[in-house]
Parts: sequence; C-alpha cells; structure tokens
Amino acid sequence: MRKRCGFEQRMVDEYLNATGDPDRVWRDKSAAREAGYCDVPVPPGPLTSMQMEGGSPSAYMPEQAHLRGAVDGGGEWEFYLPVYIGDVIFTTREFLSVNERRGKLGEMIINTFNVTYRNQRSETVAKGRWSTIRYTAQG
Repeated sequence: MRKRCGFEQRMVDEYLNATGDPDRVWRDKSAAREAGYCDVPVPPGPLTSMQMEGGSPSAYMPEQAHLRGAVDGGGEWEFYLPVYIGDVIFTTREFLSVNERRGKLGEMIINTFNVTYRNQRSETVAKGRWSTIRYTAQG
C-alpha cells in the first residue's frame, strides 16, 4: 500500500502546538540554518504517523474485517535524510507477519509491517518497522 503526503508549515505548526515542542528549528529558517539544515525541517513525529493513514487495517487485510479497531503496537525508525517544508513524501508499506498471542484483554492479533519513506526525488529519507494490535474479543 502506498500513501502520499505533502508537508506544509501549517501542518507542522499544528503538530508542534499539540506536542508543546518549543524548538525554533522546526519553525524558523535562521534557527534551522544555525542548526545545520538548509531550510526548515519537519520533525520526525508527523513523518512516522503517515503509515497510520487510512484507519483500520481491515481496508488492506480483509480477512481481519471482523475485528474491531486497532491500537499502535509500537515501532522503530531510522532516519537518513531531513524532510523539509514543501517536500512530498511517499510511503510504501510491506506486510511482514501476523502473530497471535494471549494478553490481559484476551486474544491478540499482532500485525507487523515495514515502511519505507521516499521524497519527491525518490530518495529514501527513512525506514521503519511498525506493529498494530487487534483484539478478537467482542465488546
């Protein structure tokens, strides 16, 4: 599954206001240049949330359509190049595995994916591995 997202300063400002991040490097070109960037970079948070677009995994995993909702099971990312305001990022999600396990809330299905993030120049800017947890219990 492939997703596309263009990063605008307004989107980044909303993220920074929501998280309370005071670092001027994310908003101010001079601060960004002083920190070694060629322009205002995008913080990693909005980038890593791109793989969650589209809601429930049922959209691309019809065999799990009977399950309700999904929660973030965690992830890890590697960043290779900065993403700047104005960049367009494309994500490609690759399904790796599905595992079943018993947890405090009942039977869990854990889906794991690899995600590759590329910019409009087809440069790989980041890679990640991410999991969702779905519960089989009704309620």
